[in-house]
Amino acid sequence: MKPIKLLCEIVAQKGKVAASSYSRHPYFSALLAFGFLERAGAVQSVPCLNCDNPHNAEIVHHSGRDGFFCPEMGFIPVAEDEINAVRGNTLKIINALADAFDCRARKSSPVAGQTWRVGKAINEAGDITIYFHPTLRAERDATELSAALAQEPGSTYRLILSAAGKLKVAGTTTVPLLDVVELDVCGAGFRRVADLRDLVGAPRKNLGGAPNRYGETLSALIRQRIVDGSALDGRNEEARAVLSVFKQSNPLLNPPSLSSVQDYVTKVRAGQ
Repeated sequence: MKPIKLLCEIVAQKGKVAASSYSRHPYFSALLAFGFLERAGAVQSVPCLNCDNPHNAEIVHHSGRDGFFCPEMGFIPVAEDEINAVRGNTLKIINALADAFDCRARKSSPVAGQTWRVGKAINEAGDITIYFHPTLRAERDATELSAALAQEPGSTYRLILSAAGKLKVAGTTTVPLLDVVELDVCGAGFRRVADLRDLVGAPRKNLGGAPNRYGETLSALIRQRIVDGSALDGRNEEARAVLSVFKQSNPLLNPPSLSSVQDYVTKVRAGQ
């Protein structure tokens, strides 16, 4: 399971989950270390598998121990590491998405309920405003999202990302988060794997200029750095390094912009 899929699975539960259920996953510790997951005290209940009728049981403190009562077996103590809880850190996710797509008009608190505005990605055919809602699996999710968007200013395109589900909401495009980004646990950030314009159906405009003239050169340089192991994990850091190498190799040329190099890094890593 990729780290982005693990993160989505936990976030989609929209609350506390038992850390013990995921602690053996190879990326669990990294998600905690980089803040995409956060400690959340203790879970409220655990499944009881000690009797003939498995059931959920509320965690209680009894005789100096944490545990639960089973109608058949009585009080059953549990170890602390069995009830420690974690949850997704939504603010960290929002900020990482905003960085990945170079968003403006960011918002560090929910628009309403569990709907967050990531920000606006600038696009020549019209701004693409990105939102995040934990799940879009039930009608109540869509209703809550619609109510939140009614409070927001208009945008040419609206893209809704979710950890699970993709119910359609009028005037928007809904896409699962794991179809749009990958999680770089080394660089502690998201890496784009999809073009927002393709997702929302925005037309592409060829404006000419330096980025197109240098496209093949930049792509070849980026691929070579991947092959020889010199590529940096973070997209922005790698783009700056590529631009520096380009300037050193082509001192008489006007270099492309950093944002253009960032786009090429994203495309090459996505196999485009």
